Amino acid sequence: MVQNDKKTKRYHAVVLLIIVALAACKSKGAQEAIRRPSFKAAIGTQYTEVRREFDNGISFSEYGFQQEPEWILQFLSEDSVKIYSPFEKKFLHYPVYFDHDSVFNMAREWVRLKHVNQDSLVFQLLQVEDKAVSKERSNVYMRFYSEPYLKKISADPKILQKPNKKDTLYIKSLIAKANRNPDNPDSAFSARTPAVFKSTTPAITLKRSHGAADPLNPSPADAYLNPEYSIFIEGAYKDFNHSFTVLVDQNGKIHLGSFNIDEEFRESRTRVLKGIIDVYLHKYLEVTPGSTLGMQHTSEVMIYLKGRK
Repeated sequence: MVQNDKKTKRYHAVVLLIIVALAACKSKGAQEAIRRPSFKAAIGTQYTEVRREFDNGISFSEYGFQQEPEWILQFLSEDSVKIYSPFEKKFLHYPVYFDHDSVFNMAREWVRLKHVNQDSLVFQLLQVEDKAVSKERSNVYMRFYSEPYLKKISADPKILQKPNKKDTLYIKSLIAKANRNPDNPDSAFSARTPAVFKSTTPAITLKRSHGAADPLNPSPADAYLNPEYSIFIEGAYKDFNHSFTVLVDQNGKIHLGSFNIDEEFRESRTRVLKGIIDVYLHKYLEVTPGSTLGMQHTSEVMIYLKGRK
């Protein structure tokens, strides 16, 4: 009986050791699964962003939005980074939070680390919606070169940051389409240098602005993505107040774009707006077409027009 008790105790001890070993292996496996990537190779070195592009390798969208490299950063540790602010003209310190699957949050941006060594860094910019990564909108990549590497290859980051040949070819294809259809809003795209209106008479005053896609969080890109003009005409044929878009083609000619109105009044409003464009805008405005990469093309401008008799 005593021998059986000893055998039972030895059996239980062996089983317990196996359970502990399996638990340790499971714990180790779980730790391996969530282990964060290391910035060790980059700590203490300054990196400059030299290229920001969509996953198709182009820095422009079909609507004219340009991805521009602008970050200069230096990791101070695994958990902190300083990033240069062009607005405040100084480096700002931010914590680096690790989430999962190489995903980090820093400077209020979600990024996925794709590559890191002493020469370069690559991040994927992530769009997070309801605590989930949007695969469709997380299609932008940021490439950085370290200061030592830039010196090694004798490269000026300002030159590397400029649009490349692939960007130019893509913009040329958009321009060809826009200029073939100068009165079609669907063919136009935002000009990186927006169209400019100037009055040639004291009777017409202009105020240039831009509409923010998000009024609470405006982007610098709003200035060229959503150009707007408020135009006031003194001595008009009657009092009026209209808002509509115009398409400014490569030659500076103004075409009526779009406006909101019930369908039953669309035809008559179209005649009125085209008449105002012909009588006042074509006659008394000097127009410089919008351009991208130095090439003029059709682009859309929002107009808020008031006339006083």
